[in-house]
Amino acid sequence: MTKMQNGADDDSTIISGMQDISTFGFAGRIWEGSYKLEIFMRRPSDQYTFTPPCPIAAEYFLAPKAKQDPPSGSLTSRSQHEHEPQQKKEPIRVIEIGAGTGFVGINLAKRLCADCTLILTDLEKVVPLLQKNVNDNLYATPSNTAPTFTPHPAPDTSQEETSSPVSLLPLQNHATVTAEALAWGDSEQAKRILSQGKIDFVIASELVYFPEMYPQLLQTLKEVTDMETRVIFGYKERAFWKELPFWEQFGRFFEMEVVRIDTHDNDKEKSEEGNDEGEEKQCGVRVFGREEEIYVFVAKKRSEDEILEGVDDTLTTLMMMEIGY
Repeated sequence: MTKMQNGADDDSTIISGMQDISTFGFAGRIWEGSYKLEIFMRRPSDQYTFTPPCPIAAEYFLAPKAKQDPPSGSLTSRSQHEHEPQQKKEPIRVIEIGAGTGFVGINLAKRLCADCTLILTDLEKVVPLLQKNVNDNLYATPSNTAPTFTPHPAPDTSQEETSSPVSLLPLQNHATVTAEALAWGDSEQAKRILSQGKIDFVIASELVYFPEMYPQLLQTLKEVTDMETRVIFGYKERAFWKELPFWEQFGRFFEMEVVRIDTHDNDKEKSEEGNDEGEEKQCGVRVFGREEEIYVFVAKKRSEDEILEGVDDTLTTLMMMEIGY
């Protein structure tokens, strides 16, 4: 078991999860690009601005915990809750493909309201790992005791897990989460998920590693999306020329935009205080994650008449020009 703390915005950024590489292979590890993607999909902040922003509208994010749970007996807080009109939102469905441990999706689920449904998917053999991490972080037994599993001394060591409780209750009013099987290229499994409702957002984190799986990955992305779906893709560059063929084909069918981050001026002034003269400042507009060779893309499906005849060179141009912001 590992304890993963991803920031200080609220308690939802701390989750307990199992990584088990020996049993589940690549799917049993949390990869570097997942951490950047998780940050991008937090509630809007006054400390920085992303361009393009997270496509999930701010109204679907829960308020910070301090605002959700006012002090007991607070007349002001009670009055606000009693008289504020509740804006009805259209339910949205989010799917994460190749979810692995569920790190990205679980963190997002804890931040989204009950009008949202998250479907975390991977190979059928990985679903038990997904389900256990979902249960341990998002649900509790009827006695309000969170379920546990046998801790692992190291991420790549597998041990027998304890059984999941029969009945689970949500720990808070967060998004509904399910763990389901979806193998890339399996059209029947994709149709089964789509039969439950259209997909509004697709999360894809650290999936470009096996060239022999690129066609199947692209097929699944095309099958679960329509013109209104937005794909949020996290990618860590490891072997660019080996990974480039996927992006060239992905760009034929999806228009993608790299995410940039703009640190606000007031934060820049604060960061400069106490720094030695000449020290590099990580402020201003830049490609988000570029210093770690990590990129986040927001993509949308091209219409039939917009599909490119040749390969797309969006990522090649970004790399070759070494764009800096």
